[in-house]
Amino acid sequence: MIAPKITIARKSGAKAALAHLLKVTKYAAYVGIPATTRADRSEQLLRLAGVKTGQKAKKLRKAAKEDVNNAELLFIFSKGSPIRGQEPRPVLEPAMAAQDNAAIISREIGGSIKAFADGDDAKGVLGMQRAALAGQNAARKWFTDPRNNWKPNALSTIRAKGSDKPGIDTGAMRAAIQGIVGEE
Repeated sequence: MIAPKITIARKSGAKAALAHLLKVTKYAAYVGIPATTRADRSEQLLRLAGVKTGQKAKKLRKAAKEDVNNAELLFIFSKGSPIRGQEPRPVLEPAMAAQDNAAIISREIGGSIKAFADGDDAKGVLGMQRAALAGQNAARKWFTDPRNNWKPNALSTIRAKGSDKPGIDTGAMRAAIQGIVGEE
C-alpha cells in the first residue's frame, strides 16, 4: 500500500496586504498656501470681497500689486516681523495639533491606511483627501479660535483696518489656505 502524500501550505495573504499598505506611502496630505502670482491674488481678493468697481476694489487691487503673495504673508504672519512690530501668530502647526483637530485628521488618515491595506486604492485616496480637507478647515478656523491665544491687533492697526482680529481684515490669506493630496 502506498501512503498518500500530504502537503500543507499556508497562505496568510500578508505579502499582498503589505503591498497594498505600502501604497499609502505614495500619497501625502498637505495644508498650506500655494504660491500665486499677483494677478491670481488680485482676482482672489476681489472675488472674496464681492466687488468689481469702486474704492474698495481699487484698494484691493493696490494691495494685490504688492510683491508679497498669500503664501509669503502667512509665513510672515506665523513667524512675526520685528521690523513691522508684528508678533508671531502661528497658524498651521497649532491648528493641526489642537486635540479635536488632530483627532479628526488622524481618524481620516487611519481610514485611508485601512482602505489601502484592504486593497481599495480609491477609498484610500479619498481618505487622504478628507484628511487634507480636515486640515484645511482646522487652519482656516484657527484665525478665530480662542485657543490660538493671539493678542488683538494694535490700536493703530484697528484704526487702519477696522478690526481687532488679526489676519481677517479681507479674509484672503485665510481663504487661500488649501488642503491637497500629492503623489510622491
